Amino acid sequence: MMKKKSMIVALVSGYVISSVLVLTLIAYAAYLELKNENSNRSYITAMDRLNAGYYAKYIELSKFDARIGSYGTFKGEAIVEGVIKNTGNRGIVDMLAKVKFLDTDGAIIYEVVFRPQEPSLGTVSLTQIAIPYASGSNHRAIIKPGESLPFKKILTSCPKEILSELKTGGAFTKTSGRWQGKVDFEPMLVQF
Repeated sequence: MMKKKSMIVALVSGYVISSVLVLTLIAYAAYLELKNENSNRSYITAMDRLNAGYYAKYIELSKFDARIGSYGTFKGEAIVEGVIKNTGNRGIVDMLAKVKFLDTDGAIIYEVVFRPQEPSLGTVSLTQIAIPYASGSNHRAIIKPGESLPFKKILTSCPKEILSELKTGGAFTKTSGRWQGKVDFEPMLVQF
């Protein structure tokens, strides 16, 4: 009887130990896969940042302005707009840009990060029809070499001091708030 109980305990213990070992190996393999994916994402992000730093000299910005929209969906909204021209030899598939509102000393008061290639208010896909200016899908225009792309984005969570200055139409005075109209545009990530 004692041998039978010992044999059952040994079998159950062996089964539990081997199950724990198999589960540990599966978890370790999953961890390695996840770590590899994170490394790949980090590498891709680093390359996109390097591309932005290098390719920034081939991205020209014109008609850049921050103002209050005067018509349509943008009426009464704080917006930033401009035209991006690709003077390089590669098509820009995706770009992440940062607009910084600076005080007189160059310190950042407010910044917004956006994709200039996305429609101003996004898009929505319904079967075969794409409706611009609604929220939804990831449709982005490719900026081919030598081409220009206008953009317009609503400034969400814009600080009151910048909003009030935009509403005055840029009539900055010595007694105005910290923001004196300085705005900086910077490409953060560029994908080809």
